Amino acid sequence: MKTTSVQEIKDTLVDVGIGQGDSVFIHSSLFTLGKIQNVTPQDIPLTFLSCFTDVIGEQGNVFMPCFNYDFPRTRQADLNVQKTVLGYWPEWFRNRKDVVRSGHPMFSVCGIGPDAKTICQPEQPEFFAFGDNSTFSRLVESDCVLILQGIGLRVATVVVQIEAMLGLKYRFNKPFMGEVTLTDGQVIRDNFYHFCFPLNNAYRENYSPLEKALLEQGVMKKSALGRSFIYAVRMADLFNAVQDITLNDKFALLNCRPHELYRFEDGKEVPYSANKY
Repeated sequence: MKTTSVQEIKDTLVDVGIGQGDSVFIHSSLFTLGKIQNVTPQDIPLTFLSCFTDVIGEQGNVFMPCFNYDFPRTRQADLNVQKTVLGYWPEWFRNRKDVVRSGHPMFSVCGIGPDAKTICQPEQPEFFAFGDNSTFSRLVESDCVLILQGIGLRVATVVVQIEAMLGLKYRFNKPFMGEVTLTDGQVIRDNFYHFCFPLNNAYRENYSPLEKALLEQGVMKKSALGRSFIYAVRMADLFNAVQDITLNDKFALLNCRPHELYRFEDGKEVPYSANKY
């Protein structure tokens, strides 16, 4: 099994374009990293995080997704204790005392660093996970670096934010009424929205062509890391790439060309002709 040193990890982060003062948003499959020299398994999360914080410095920020998908069923979420379903490392990160967490019950983001509170706005309920004045919008606007460690672009939820920003209509905002407790103790009862696909799975995302284009154009950097790999792409560049690929074909990021699209009206997902789009 390949063993990686701490210095090799830091050098790789620099090689893929991360530097002092950067903010990084990390999707990770940490087990693919493998062993780190002279680091016990239980210390790998802290060591790997420290590699990022050393490279970005005191003015940099680290963000991770801390998603949980129970809210449509339970209609209750306490963001002080709600666990993420995305694996051990994001859950470990969520439990750090210096972490702040944004106020959406399904798509919350956790962060550390001097700008984390400004980006996540933990004292504000986040009614729309994707769209104007969302945590993801602020990540894009601040040109955060998207990191994909051991996993491909298919998990990159920021693309959903970019789809919303570009007005791509194959997704729609769907409300879920419920009660959310923010990390400062505020209890908010209201509609919280997901910019989603229809439940019948008439179509889904396919980001493979986008991933291929980003790598071929050198916009997204790739390097070997441990037993696997790491990707890095700046969100401004990612926005431009999504805009370009959907300019002539608005369905370029889907797995098929839909005959019908959907909107949410009167409590139902209502189809309408895709030819009107």
